Amino acid sequence: MQQLIKKENVRIKIIGDSIAAGGGSTQSYKTDQLIFEDTKKFFGRVAPNSWWGLLEAYLHTINSTLTIVNNGCGGAYSYQIKEHLETLISQEDDIVFVLLGLNDRKRSNGLKELRENLENIIERLIAWEKKIVILTPNPSIYCNEYYENRIYHTDQIVEILKDVAMNKGVLLIDNYRFILDYLAAREQKIDDIIFNADGGGDGLHPGDFVQKLMFENIISELDI
Repeated sequence: MQQLIKKENVRIKIIGDSIAAGGGSTQSYKTDQLIFEDTKKFFGRVAPNSWWGLLEAYLHTINSTLTIVNNGCGGAYSYQIKEHLETLISQEDDIVFVLLGLNDRKRSNGLKELRENLENIIERLIAWEKKIVILTPNPSIYCNEYYENRIYHTDQIVEILKDVAMNKGVLLIDNYRFILDYLAAREQKIDDIIFNADGGGDGLHPGDFVQKLMFENIISELDI
């Protein structure tokens, strides 16, 4: 991965949900770029203070020809990512970061769907000769985790992401565990760090501090 990133004109694509897109970070906003449409329209997002915005800025110091395109879609289920994969991915993409699954918690058969959809996504990306990095999401606060529409929980989503990555032999970067270990070492709760400095946030989408932790974990795991 490190050698690939240093090559000329490397193209990284990010796909997934609102956590993939950088939702929760400051200076983040939706654009008018339509990514895909089925039951609703999904638009792109600018997010310079998100994990991927920080990653993009950092990687440009290593390789100015590298390009990151984020096709994260807030509210998207894994089946929608699967069904629109050929729209989300282009032939020119070299590396694909995949961060999804939290919205599947709301579906009655969400865990089974996530596993099957993620397996299909990975198999197709492998067939297209893409380098794949699966990311786990951040933890969320207790009350957000237990809203009535949360049939399943983040730890269950994370276990599926880890299991599928292991079975398919692709790289997984475990942000969820990294943040839990960070909190345990400081005797803190996610509530202490997930909100932005002004107190803004919903307890699910990470504020700038947690976004930075995710970025730091990613570059550490990629050894770049």
